[in-house]
Amino acid sequence: MPCGRDAHIAFGTAAVAEAAGILDDFCAAEALPAAISWRLRVVLDEVMANVISHAAPFGGGGVDLCLRRDADVVEMRVSDDGPAFDPLARPAADVTLPLEARQPGGLGIALMKSLMDEVRYERTTRNILTVRKRIAAAVADDEAGGHEHSAKHS
Repeated sequence: MPCGRDAHIAFGTAAVAEAAGILDDFCAAEALPAAISWRLRVVLDEVMANVISHAAPFGGGGVDLCLRRDADVVEMRVSDDGPAFDPLARPAADVTLPLEARQPGGLGIALMKSLMDEVRYERTTRNILTVRKRIAAAVADDEAGGHEHSAKHS
């Protein structure tokens, strides 16, 4: 299906802010509830941080951001031309270890999985990370006062 909002964001000091602005405009245009908007914003910040640290040093010029809504599901896809990097292949962060014994990384991916219904990575000629969230489930969870979400990836 076509993107509801499609943008290319060049690497640079304003990349994260530009991506956030595009997302905010999309959420407003789609009249998405706050329960969805804040989740997407947190996930986009994490994804952009990963892309900037793993892809930007290798050139490629930037990322492509695709946002779309299909009835009760919101999808966000971020693509880049960096070296193959599957963030979902990393072992889950062991948060039971003392801070000084932990390996860096992994918490952002765990956060994304907890906030979204689906997190998927694929490698074509590019890295493509796609996340999806059902709107009704997020709204119902927030109304119930809960913040735990099922996390799946394929």
